[in-house]
Amino acid sequence: MRKKLVVLMVVLVLAFTVFAADTLIYEANFDKTDSKKVSWEPVIGEWEIVKGAMANYDMSNWNTNIYQDVDQVGEGVFIYEYKVTYDDEGGGNAPAAGLHFMATDGAADNRGDSYLVFQDNIELQLYKCVGGGIMAVQQIPGFGAVVGKTYVVRVEYTTKTGNVKIFLNNELIIDWKDVSPLVDGSAISFRTNTTAASYDYVKIWYRK
Repeated sequence: MRKKLVVLMVVLVLAFTVFAADTLIYEANFDKTDSKKVSWEPVIGEWEIVKGAMANYDMSNWNTNIYQDVDQVGEGVFIYEYKVTYDDEGGGNAPAAGLHFMATDGAADNRGDSYLVFQDNIELQLYKCVGGGIMAVQQIPGFGAVVGKTYVVRVEYTTKTGNVKIFLNNELIIDWKDVSPLVDGSAISFRTNTTAASYDYVKIWYRK
């Protein structure tokens, strides 16, 4: 009986592990390893792939945009990770850059309905965009960007519960719950604010 119970427990653990596995659904390294589905559309800014990074040189625009169509649909956890280096700043709260995710319109000013994880020279921020508007929902000081430094940003978004967790260099900084969560998206988008920045990679996983 004990052996059967142990076997059953092992099977359940293995089943849970498979069920909870993160599946890579999109990856852009901006080099020769990229697949054909890596196809970014520039809208505003001076975007160029340089030395294996997607770089923006426009330090005058407050809302640059380059986007990639990616389906984000399902009741689960979407995990976004990108690596960004702040190369130079043009004033204001620069250096400042981030990523729109769960976006319904990659070409729009605020990417339709979306969330925006954003870092400026003061704080790490989370915005929610709905109907063309944008609203700050979390602003955590003490985690500002610095010219010349590189940061890895990781977002874990649970569509069913609306929970958003944001990690900066592996440290959990933001843990927020949206009571009216966005349930699907069709694009992701890089955004900079009077900042020259280089995105080394961006990856998306999905966990059921």
